[in-house]
Amino acid sequence: MGIIKPTLSLTANASSATTEAGPLSFALTLSATDSLDITEVGSKIVDITSTHLLVWDASDYFTAGSPATSPAFGVDGGFMYFKNLLSENTPADTAHDICIGTGNADLDGVGEANRFFTLQPGEFAWMPWDLCQDIYADGLETNASALECWLFLRTGTA
Repeated sequence: MGIIKPTLSLTANASSATTEAGPLSFALTLSATDSLDITEVGSKIVDITSTHLLVWDASDYFTAGSPATSPAFGVDGGFMYFKNLLSENTPADTAHDICIGTGNADLDGVGEANRFFTLQPGEFAWMPWDLCQDIYADGLETNASALECWLFLRTGTA
């Protein structure tokens, strides 16, 4: 086992600041750190098109319906990191956005129930994963971009 220490820091000036005004009437400083036992790390960079793509397959870690190998709440699982590798200087249109979600279905329609979030160029996300559902990525419109993906498992059964 190994240890990773993720840290999330959010800072913003007050909305009255003359440079880089923030969204609140006061300055914001928020920070959270954790120490996580990790048993396995996976990473990949995947090409994104307008066709949905399987990023992390839950069956690679557990067999559904088998109690001996099903994920245990709070014990098994992991954390995922995603980053849209296109520069944040890419023109602001939806052609380079990347949707992340679950289910073997398109994620790019309005109101898609299986979409978790959308990453615009340069944006990233960190989230837990219980290994219960497959994770997919899907590009919007005529997307041609790349997605960086990391998986940090905290399970002893992977």
